[in-house]
Amino acid sequence: MPYRLVGWLFVAALVAAPPTLLLPPRLAGQQVAAAPSEGAGGASDRGSPSTRFEWSTGAPEDLGLDPERLARGVAHLGEQTGVRSLLVTRHGTVVAEASYGGSGRNGKPHNVKSASKSLLSALVGIAIDRGAISGTDATLGELLPTYARDLPPEKARITLGDLLTMRSGLRSTSGEQYGAWVANGDWVAAALRQPVVSPPGEEFSYSTGNTHLVSAILTEACGKSTRKLASEWLLEPIGARIAAWERAPEGYYLGGNNLSLTPRDLARLGQLYLQKGRWQGRQVVPAHWVAESTRALTEGWPERYGAYGYFWWVPPDDPWGSFAAIGYGGQLLYVVPELEMVVVVTSTLETKGEEWDREVFRILREEVFGAAR
Repeated sequence: MPYRLVGWLFVAALVAAPPTLLLPPRLAGQQVAAAPSEGAGGASDRGSPSTRFEWSTGAPEDLGLDPERLARGVAHLGEQTGVRSLLVTRHGTVVAEASYGGSGRNGKPHNVKSASKSLLSALVGIAIDRGAISGTDATLGELLPTYARDLPPEKARITLGDLLTMRSGLRSTSGEQYGAWVANGDWVAAALRQPVVSPPGEEFSYSTGNTHLVSAILTEACGKSTRKLASEWLLEPIGARIAAWERAPEGYYLGGNNLSLTPRDLARLGQLYLQKGRWQGRQVVPAHWVAESTRALTEGWPERYGAYGYFWWVPPDDPWGSFAAIGYGGQLLYVVPELEMVVVVTSTLETKGEEWDREVFRILREEVFGAAR
């Protein structure tokens, strides 16, 4: 039998699409919030390394889920082209974990592609909270003075908030333009050379060039590489680590793409946001930033992924106040606050199309989240 829900399961619902069993025998369920605390928390211990957090596992029925309905969702996700792994948690406890197609992906790092952008958003919130960046109204002229020296005024006035909401007004460097952009020797300069195609702050235009500018801003403002900031400020405190991250020719880590994490470590980021930025007694990401960055701030792609916040998607037709980090090819971190659930999906690194997206989201909504009683 190829995968398992924690605890006993209606096996008959699984035989049609057997993936690989990944979970050990059932353990006592334990919420993240109940993990041993490192101290009282607060500003004095922000960013200090955490003891390694290990997920506990529990039976779906003990966590208020219909095991039969959840099993159908797990099986149906495995039938979708290219899906390689699934992780489902509720109340900080793993209730389902699957590896499809013999991939064994759950324990291995995976390139999460543009889901990396949501991690950058967290770093911006921390940097503002620490005073390294004045706020989302800060401009490129202020934040990247060396690059901005030769910029025309309309580009120098682009704000950090414009970049975070994908409303910089600069021509996109994603999609068909991505290859030409990364062929340059300086990706920051190449992003800034893009023509202004709409007034900054007005029209949504998804672009990894915007996120790479944010990576450069973080490094310049904080005096450390984006990778080091991510490790020290965000991932180490929650017991996660970076497996790999691409670096641009000019030296900045690629903002918003090609970060590799294990599915369980990506789920830790989701659990942190589910807990409003708090982990084991300390505030890792400011609670107000979690709330602001995960609400709809611009229309995004309403028919495909939904509205957009600060590098987070707000899925359409969702009644639970959910938000998601989404990467090319079907990399997904889905956080559902009202149900206290987190889902991670990893897939092969190839385009799947809009119909695939719609079907995966339908399965998650109706069968995985729909299993919540």
